[in-house]
Amino acid sequence: MSLKYVEKLESVDFDELNLLLSEVNKEKNRDVEHTKKAFEKSQKFVFAYDEDKLVGAVRAISDGDWAVIYNHAVKNGYSDEVAKELIKRLVTQLKGQHIFVNARIGSIAFYEENGFQRTKTAYTYVGFEGKENEYPDGYFLPLGFKFENEYVEKKSHTKPDKESKKKDLDLVYTSDRSGIDYERATEVLSGAFGKKRNETVEITKEKVDKTKYLFDLSDYVSFAYDGKKLIGVARAITDGVEEAYIQNVAVDPDYQGLGIGWEIVKNLGEDIQRDGLNPFLHTHPGAVGFYNHEGFLRNKTALDYRNDEELSHPMPAEMETGFYLPKGYRFIDEINM
Repeated sequence: MSLKYVEKLESVDFDELNLLLSEVNKEKNRDVEHTKKAFEKSQKFVFAYDEDKLVGAVRAISDGDWAVIYNHAVKNGYSDEVAKELIKRLVTQLKGQHIFVNARIGSIAFYEENGFQRTKTAYTYVGFEGKENEYPDGYFLPLGFKFENEYVEKKSHTKPDKESKKKDLDLVYTSDRSGIDYERATEVLSGAFGKKRNETVEITKEKVDKTKYLFDLSDYVSFAYDGKKLIGVARAITDGVEEAYIQNVAVDPDYQGLGIGWEIVKNLGEDIQRDGLNPFLHTHPGAVGFYNHEGFLRNKTALDYRNDEELSHPMPAEMETGFYLPKGYRFIDEINM
């Protein structure tokens, strides 16, 4: 056995890759063009070869800050060392990013052994028409599921009277990104994430350029306006054929509590599903209550790569409990698996 690892796509035989994924995942009719597009649209990948034979693969979609791993597959008969090396090399490529994976049920222990920890705050958009029953058993918690020790974010402002305030608004929702004021989009994002009430956050050119880059990179976007004023944003990166990762769902704090964020993410999720992709997101523990309703299912098998050496400061214990399940945690239906 002479193993080598390749991190370039140019030399990959997509028929061979498609056959590998079909065998490992027991998919009889996997389409090679589907596989080809998914890998070509991904930003990072690693392939394992035994001499000239493809025996392993993995890929990730990424925007430079956030990444999700897909299609981790190793040919039967090869050791876990190949699987570990694929993940190790991919994680190295993604160093400094937040890295997530939705694992197969039988692969949770493998990821835990390789630096990942189960998360409590991952969701899949399933739609608002009872579509949750179409998703496979074992991968999701019941609709609206709550853990005993959920993290509750302390809010310093009261919720507005929804109906009376909405009457005064000229709400418009759109996926049209032409003419977007990215300085204003940066203000919305800054106001919604990590900003205290009435705190002023400096909006630099660097931040605005980063916002524009991320939205330009995203295949799907969703915006909300009050007249001509941008008040809400959301976006998603995808592999073009199968998977989508929703990010930056944000509403101006002065407009929160009016159902605007719900409408933005619903529009985004519907656009993604309409094209046959699977919309996934990973939220802050304080936003669990927002997503823990009809339209979303909470993922059981999502994990987050944890490199404590890269953390600039320790996460408060209460928040960490809100993000993560204890190491080695298993639900009752997983104990004998």
